[in-house]
Amino acid sequence: MNHAAANAIFEEIRNRPYAWSVAVGQPANNCYFKGIELLQRLGILGYAVRGRVGETFLDARIPEEIRRLYPRDVLLTHFWVEIEIDGRWQPADPSYDPPLGVAGFPVNDWDSGKTCFEITRAYSQEEAIAYQAEWNDPRYAAEYFAAIGPCAQALNKWFDSVRADARKSDNHEVVPTATPRHT
Repeated sequence: MNHAAANAIFEEIRNRPYAWSVAVGQPANNCYFKGIELLQRLGILGYAVRGRVGETFLDARIPEEIRRLYPRDVLLTHFWVEIEIDGRWQPADPSYDPPLGVAGFPVNDWDSGKTCFEITRAYSQEEAIAYQAEWNDPRYAAEYFAAIGPCAQALNKWFDSVRADARKSDNHEVVPTATPRHT
């Protein structure tokens, strides 16, 4: 199979600025919405694809003052796509856009074969279905966004500043870049 069309779709989706959703009914270019679109578009091309969900954490590259805003009692998950190529399932995760690479975030290519987030526990199909069912409860979604809203807004603002620094760097201006912070 010629992967040129799939690669072009992957890059087009990946290159959209990554952001967290901040409220119910307000989609964003986060892992879920980017992943669902990739899953649909690759499926149309004839690829065998599946969505995966797993638990993760806020990366140490994110400033500590933003990480502290995320409630400790709210599970952080990641959604990514797997695609079957040559009989093997491999991740195809378009989450982070290229300018976020300035801050050290992993920006994948079509064939990177890895997720953009470190997964601490991948869900089985049954667990992923049960987790998705929770989101059908409007109260669950409203409570989730109320809890993570301050972190999501601060994170999106910080991502925008990283992109602005990347644009300045592309214009050959000397600018400070975000450095990874380790805990």
